[in-house]
Amino acid sequence: MRTLLVSMLLLVGCGPQTVALKSAVYSFEGLRGREGTPSAIVTASTLELDVITREVKLTVSGAARKFTLTQTSTQTIGCPTNFGATMQDTRALDAPNIQLGELLIDAPLVRADCPEGSGGVVLQQGPTSSAGAAPDCSADVLCLTFKKR
Repeated sequence: MRTLLVSMLLLVGCGPQTVALKSAVYSFEGLRGREGTPSAIVTASTLELDVITREVKLTVSGAARKFTLTQTSTQTIGCPTNFGATMQDTRALDAPNIQLGELLIDAPLVRADCPEGSGGVVLQQGPTSSAGAAPDCSADVLCLTFKKR
């Protein structure tokens, strides 16, 4: 009986969690799903996120562009865990696309990176699926990772 109780507690502790977007300034970290090295323009970019005001400021070559996050967030199935996957807070931006150096991001999304505490966000191509999931990073879906400063 004791073993069963301990097992149940462990399973509850390993259940799905949501990694939230957090307000911070983030610096470019890398690309996912694509080969190649981005230009100095891309690698020097920063992303400033304010979840409360829903404002996103993307700075490229010293020039800043401002965007707005959607009001509601979507829970995207993200990193796999032992018994499922970690949900990621995902929001669309109010722009049809973003040109970041040589990279064009169509239907841009910002999502929290996992695991919890990684201190990162992902700026990626969208759109979300009808179920609300962000597309996986691949050769066809551009994903840029940013780390909290």
